[in-house]
Amino acid sequence: MAFIVMGTSYKTAPISMREKIAVATSEQVHVLQELCRQDGIEEAALLSTCNRVELSLNAYTDRIGADAARAFFAERLGEEPSRREFYLYRDIDAVQHVFRVVCSLDSQVLGEAQILGQMKRSYETAVEAQTCHDIMTKLYKLALNLGKRVRSETGIGADSVSLSTTAFKAASMNIEDFSSSSVVILGAGEMAGLISHYLVEARAADIVVVSRTIAHAERFAETIGARAVAFEDRYDALARADVVFSMMGSEDPIVAKDELARARSAVGRSTAPLVIVDEGVPRNVEAGCDELFGVVLYDQEALADIIDEGRAHRAQAVAEVERMADEAVEEFLTWMQERLVSPTVKEIYSKGDLVVERELKHAQKELRKACGGELPEGAADVLEAYGNAIVKKLLHGPVMRLRKEAKSADSFYYTEAARYLFGLDTFPPGTRRIPTEVANIMGTGKLPKNLDDLPDEVAQLLAAHGYTGTVDSIPNELLEQIKETFLAEGRNAQDTKGQR
Repeated sequence: MAFIVMGTSYKTAPISMREKIAVATSEQVHVLQELCRQDGIEEAALLSTCNRVELSLNAYTDRIGADAARAFFAERLGEEPSRREFYLYRDIDAVQHVFRVVCSLDSQVLGEAQILGQMKRSYETAVEAQTCHDIMTKLYKLALNLGKRVRSETGIGADSVSLSTTAFKAASMNIEDFSSSSVVILGAGEMAGLISHYLVEARAADIVVVSRTIAHAERFAETIGARAVAFEDRYDALARADVVFSMMGSEDPIVAKDELARARSAVGRSTAPLVIVDEGVPRNVEAGCDELFGVVLYDQEALADIIDEGRAHRAQAVAEVERMADEAVEEFLTWMQERLVSPTVKEIYSKGDLVVERELKHAQKELRKACGGELPEGAADVLEAYGNAIVKKLLHGPVMRLRKEAKSADSFYYTEAARYLFGLDTFPPGTRRIPTEVANIMGTGKLPKNLDDLPDEVAQLLAAHGYTGTVDSIPNELLEQIKETFLAEGRNAQDTKGQR
C-alpha cells in the first residue's frame, strides 16, 4: 500500500482558490472512477467541503499516487498546485491526517459536528463509485467510528458548534431581534437545516426558502413553518429581506451585485440594512455586493475571524481526542501489518528464488564453456542446492526479525522498510529491469559489434524480432518493440501483485 492524501484547506489557501477546485456532488462519482482508471491507482476517495478539498489515494507507489493527485489539482486549477497552498501526506502521516480531520481537530471551528457527516458521505460516494476496497474501507470505518466516539466520550463537541453556529453568530452581531426580521435561506440541504434551527429558536418573523427546485423548497419550508419561493424569483425575496443565509452548490455566484441593487431599488429598500452570510464554496454571492449601501457581507474568510466563545472549553478535550486518534492509527497499522507481513515474507523468498534461478543459468553457461560444452554429472544439482542455501541463510535473519516485530507498535514501519529495501513494490518478483545494454540501445540506437557480448535475454529478444546481424545501428521500430516487451513484463508482474 502507498496511501497519500493531497489537498488544500482554509489554513493554506484562500477561498478564491478553494472554489476553483471544489468538486460538485453530482460529478464526484465520475471523478473517482476516472482516477482509478489510471495505472497504479487502486482506491480513491474525495472530500470536498466549504473548508477543504482533499483527495485520498491508495496507489501502487506513493510517487504514482502523488503524481496522480498533482495532475488532478493542476487540471482543475489550470496551473501546477503550489506547495505553499497544497499539502501532501504519505503513509502514516496520511492516516493520522484522516483521523485528525474526522475528529474536527483540523476544522475551522474546533469540535464542529458537520465534518463527521461529510466524511461519511465521502466514504459512501467512493463505495458508490466502486473505488473504495479493503484498505480504504477499513480506514474509513475506523475513522467514522472514532468521530462518533470523540463526540460522545469527550467535550470536543460541547455547545454543538458548527459553521452554521458561527454564521448565526455573525448575523446576530448585526441583528438585535430576529422576531421582527425577514430572513431568506438560499438552499434546502443539510446546512440550511442547521441554520433553520437557530432561526426557529430565535422566533424569526418571516423565513423564506429558495431552492433550484420549488418542490424541494416547499418540502423543507413546510418542516420549519416557512414560505417557499421559486429560484427565478429570488431577487424579489432578497430585496425585502433583512438577513440572508446562502449555502447552495453552484460553480457561479447566484447573487449578483447589479441585479441585487436593481431589486432593492424596485421595492424602495436601496438603503435598508441587509446582512448576507455566504457559506457556499464556491461563493454564492458576488464579492462586490458588500459595496452596496447598507449591505454587510460575510464569506468563509470573514467567518473565520469571528471569535468562537466556546473554543476554550472545547480545547480542554484536545489532548484526550489526540490520544484516541493515536490509538486508532495504531489499530489501523496493526491491521495493515497482519495483512502485509505474510505476503511480504513470501515475496522476499520468491524474489530470492528468482535471483538464484537467473544466476544459475549464467553460471551453468560459463561452466559449459569451461568444460567444453557439457556440465559434469550432478553439477547443476549442486549449483542449485548451494544457490538456494545461500539465499535462505541470507534471508533467514531479516525474515525472523520481521516476524518478531509483527506485533510491536512499530510493526508497519518495519514491513514498509522491508518492502522498500527489497524493492517489492518498485520491482516485484517476476519484474525484469531493462538491462544497461538495452538502455544504451534505447538511448543511442547503437549495438556492439559482437552480439555475444549481450546477455542471453537481450540477444534472444533481438533474434526473435528478426535481428541477427552485426551492424552499428538498429531501426527505431525494433527498439520500441524491445522496450515494450520489457515494460509489458513489468506491468504483468505488477498486475499479478495487485491481485494478491
